[in-house]
This record gives sequence, structure tokens and C-alpha cells, in this order.
Amino acid sequence: MAENQPENQEAVVPAAGMAQMPHELSPIYRWVSRDVLGAPPILSQAYLDELKLSGVIFGGGDLEGRYKVEAARPGDRVCYLNLDHPTVSNWLWVNEVMFTEFGVRVPFTDFQQRLLNRASVAPSQLHPNAWSAIRCFELVIDSLKLPQDPEFFLYLFTLFSPNTEGKTKKGYMSVRPGKYRKIFGLYEDSFHDFKGCFFKIFPVGEHCPFWLSLEGQGRFPPYWSWDAGMDYVPITYKGLNADQKDTADILVKLFSERNLKPKTVLSNPSEAREAIVDMAGKEVTLKRLHRLICPGSSQSVPAVSAPAPGPSKTPVKPQPISAGGNAALPKGGGSSNVGGAEGPVHEVSSPVLNETLPSSPSSPSVRLGKRPADDTTAEPKRARVVKHDAC
Repeated sequence: MAENQPENQEAVVPAAGMAQMPHELSPIYRWVSRDVLGAPPILSQAYLDELKLSGVIFGGGDLEGRYKVEAARPGDRVCYLNLDHPTVSNWLWVNEVMFTEFGVRVPFTDFQQRLLNRASVAPSQLHPNAWSAIRCFELVIDSLKLPQDPEFFLYLFTLFSPNTEGKTKKGYMSVRPGKYRKIFGLYEDSFHDFKGCFFKIFPVGEHCPFWLSLEGQGRFPPYWSWDAGMDYVPITYKGLNADQKDTADILVKLFSERNLKPKTVLSNPSEAREAIVDMAGKEVTLKRLHRLICPGSSQSVPAVSAPAPGPSKTPVKPQPISAGGNAALPKGGGSSNVGGAEGPVHEVSSPVLNETLPSSPSSPSVRLGKRPADDTTAEPKRARVVKHDAC
């Protein structure tokens, strides 16, 4: 474990009502926050079998035959190691909400795996709001055909541990938008009823799991760790390359004053994609969207005026997690009319935005706004990749 981890701290003593931990294991998890240690598993094997058959967990094909899902034992906690396989994991802890609410599938996408490795964090140690940010980011970037880059994601979002138990404890890791670079908000301001909804994914037979390479090299951390996020260094605008800076300017221009609603975006991705492309003037790819930040271009994409400030909306309290139940995307326009003739401004309700947007058929030129200032020019550190025994 990291040098910063407390060494002489007393073993965890469960608070009133907290499930007792196995005595021989408790010293190993003294750094874990109490809310994690106090959350016993609640998902049954019968429910997980139905979830697997529903196609919510796996990405199709023969993947269902290569993996099995298993309910956690009553005494298990999501932070527990497999002491028989402490380095080369033969299972992976995951949270149900990743699949039922956010559309994550097994195997994880290449971007998700690289991001987990870059941030040095296990999938189950990421807070649900972090997973919603990852999925919403993927959908926006994919819709606009921009490059999916973990470094760029970590420029837009700051990784942090929101536990309230002091510097000697660590719990779930979450993300928050960086200053002057917010393109969408949180899925929920306060996420409840998810901490006991975890289970295991096992490879079947000799199949090499997706979290390991064929050479036995870990693609990302499989277990919770005090070291989670230790390799992460905040990435500044000056630390981005030219393409990443263009992408940052484009997304901030499009969404900083018209934030997307992750819950609506993820509940109906197909309609959200159409609305996102409409907001970009139906331009996609970095080369074409570059016109947004080049006011001298003869084919500049029209900008949409920022809306007047309005009352903030209170997030809907989340319901108990289930295999389905996502709200349908509200019907309505989501595009910005693009035309050459001048005309009056019309109000257009966009289902993926936090507020109603004004839209105009006119074609004003686009001016590049002031880029965010940086406090440091330090280059980001790269995550280390540890080689393990062959699987």
C-alpha cells in the first residue's frame, strides 16, 4: 500500500447497527470508510440470473457463456480482496447501477479500461455519479465523432474522494467538473440505495477475463485500494495537445452555458445523439467542428445565444435500483435551427438540456471565448501498469 496510508491506526470498530467484519480480515480494511464497511450485499442469485438473461450486463454474442455472475456472501463487502488471488484477480466486483442505469456492458469499452488504468481505480470503487459522467462523456464524444481520450476526460473532470471521515479513510471515488469547463451536471446530487447492490463477475473455465491481457497483464486495478487516484495529477489546459485544446474549446462553446442532463441523455441515447448533433449545427468530426472556434472561416457554424438565467431544477429522487425502469426521453425539439435568413428568435425546448434554449434561424459569426486560466503547467503523470502472472 502507499506510504501515505495510516499504519498505526486501530482496527475498524463497527458503529452501532454496522455488520461485523471477520476478525481476521478487519485490519486489512482499516483505511476503508465506514459507510462502505457498513453496507452488506442485498442482491440475490435469482435476481442476478434474471439480470444476466435480460442482456443488461453483457454486450451480446457469446459473452454470456464466457462469464458468470455470482451474488456476494452475506459477510462480503465490495472492498474485499480475493486473498487466494490478491494480484491476478479471478473475479471482478461491479455495482448493479453501472448496468441498469448507465448502460455499461461487459466487456468494458477500451476508453473505460484506459481511464480506470489512468486513474488507478477499480470499477466498483467509482461512485455512480462518476460512471454516469463517463457514459455521458462517451455518448457526447461519439455523437460528434471526436477522439475518446482519458487525459481529456480528466481535464474536464476532477477526481476526488467525497468521504467525510478524514484523511486516513477512503471510500468511493467520484468526479466533479473543473472550473470553466462544465458541460453537464451530476446524475443525482445525492445518490442513495446503491452501496449494497454489488456482485461478482467470474470468467468461465480457462477463459482469460477482459480485465487481464493474454500475457497476464492487468488492464486496470481489479480491487479497491488506498492508492486509488494517487497517480492522478490535475490536468491543465496548457498540458493538453493541440487536438485536445480544440476539443475542449468546442465542447465548452457548445455546452458550458447549456449543460446536458445526464439522466435524460442516458435514458434514451438515440434521441440524445440527434439532439447533440443538432446543437453542433449538424457538424461532426474534429476537423469540421474546428470551424466553431475559427471565426475567420467562411463556413463558420452558427452559434446559439446563451439563455437567460432561470430557476434551477431539483433532481428527482432516485428510485430503488432495478433492471429497468428508465424514464423515457421527453418528446420535443433539441436542435438549433441553422439558416441564412434573418428572423425572430424562437424558444426551442431541448430534452437533453437543463433549460429551454433560444434558437435563431440567423447565422451570427462565432467568437472564441476566453480560455480558462491555469494555475500550473505540470504535465500529467502516467499510470503505472503492473505485470502479473499469466492467467
